[in-house]
Amino acid sequence: MIYRLVKLILKFSFFLFYKKIIVTGRDKIPTDGPLMIAVNHPNTLIDPLIIARFTKQRVGFLGNASIFINKWVNAIFRYFHVIPIYRQQDLKPGQKSDNRAAFAECHQYLESGGTLMVFPEGTSFYELKLREIKTGTARIALSYEQAKQYQGNLRIIPISLDYADSLQFRTVVSVHVGNPISVADFKSAYEKEEKDGIVALTQVISDSLASKIPTTTDKDQEGFLIQAHQFYTTYLKPDAHLYANPSLSLKLRSALSRSLQHLHEQKQELYNDLKHKLQKFYATLDQYSITAGFVAEKFQRKVIPLIYPGYLLLFTLLLPFYLLGLLTNYLPYVLPGKIYKALNVDIEYRSSVLLVGGIVLFPLFYTVYLLLFQHFISDYWLHSIGFLLLLAISGFVTLYFWRSMNRFIRLIRFTFHVPKDSLQEIIQLRDEILKDLDQLKVTY
Repeated sequence: MIYRLVKLILKFSFFLFYKKIIVTGRDKIPTDGPLMIAVNHPNTLIDPLIIARFTKQRVGFLGNASIFINKWVNAIFRYFHVIPIYRQQDLKPGQKSDNRAAFAECHQYLESGGTLMVFPEGTSFYELKLREIKTGTARIALSYEQAKQYQGNLRIIPISLDYADSLQFRTVVSVHVGNPISVADFKSAYEKEEKDGIVALTQVISDSLASKIPTTTDKDQEGFLIQAHQFYTTYLKPDAHLYANPSLSLKLRSALSRSLQHLHEQKQELYNDLKHKLQKFYATLDQYSITAGFVAEKFQRKVIPLIYPGYLLLFTLLLPFYLLGLLTNYLPYVLPGKIYKALNVDIEYRSSVLLVGGIVLFPLFYTVYLLLFQHFISDYWLHSIGFLLLLAISGFVTLYFWRSMNRFIRLIRFTFHVPKDSLQEIIQLRDEILKDLDQLKVTY
């Protein structure tokens, strides 16, 4: 009952927190176990919650043993079937990890027909790549099948998570479910040489996960990919813009990452030249606080003075809702960010803190507002429901109003503060990059 309630709350929270969650291949997930779900891990606590949100069956988890800090927390984790695993990096110097008890518990859970979610990278960092896969997933799976004389019918479902930007509110997430991996297929390799069987299964899991997410080697290449993807979807393929077609956009980013990786390996001079041009292009845009869309040919053909009345009319119509939303939603919106800063935790925990903070604070503030409304204005139930809807709608209107205002300010800067000669230089640099990317598109 509690699990279903939590799942329902998460579904609603994710609907509000993320602009879109795209799930591909959902039908590949069996509705019962024994089953292991192997997922890459870019976004700490959010990752297991997103996967558990759309799986029909109840899911257990492998979790870092260090999160089991006291009996109350332990009881909560135990209720949600979190099995503690001891990682070598969490142990004191000289200590060795002993997960025999954890493996036995995993086997028992799988034997009961359970579904177990694992994160084979072993750590969580926001990077546009798959980190090295640890062998623990394969070891648990193969030892279970061996104990069942390879009749256990255990399958592993690889699921690739790709966040457009895991640190931002109202971003896009791609969830790609890979083909089921039958653990029994690795019987001969495992029986012949245990290590070889483990390595072979681990490699298959790794290849499946890596095939659906971007591939970069370091933060420098990651920044290059982000700029190249933004440029490409602004000018060469606008129908694949992130918010126009999120699925196509993230798929394109993954393919683009492999093209850039190949270019880096084969033609490093051309790679560096293109990277330098893109960095210069976006640095110039930042200098004038404008975005790439202002120098797109589609925008350049517009009669800019005619755009201003539309913005002014929009602001006039939405101003009352904006003020109400700002008054009622500002504190629960900004407080989770303040809490994150106060906790002084790693950047990967930002989304988790924002989400959990929002789940707690928005209902709390809305309850207070509702009690005040019922006390001073009306306690009729239809009026109360309408008031709560008004609070929620005004909150989204405020967010839209604020983002529209920022676009309007950038439009003013573009119109009055970008010199004509600088604009021509930006357009010339844009055309040079377009020519280079167009050639790469044909080649790769």
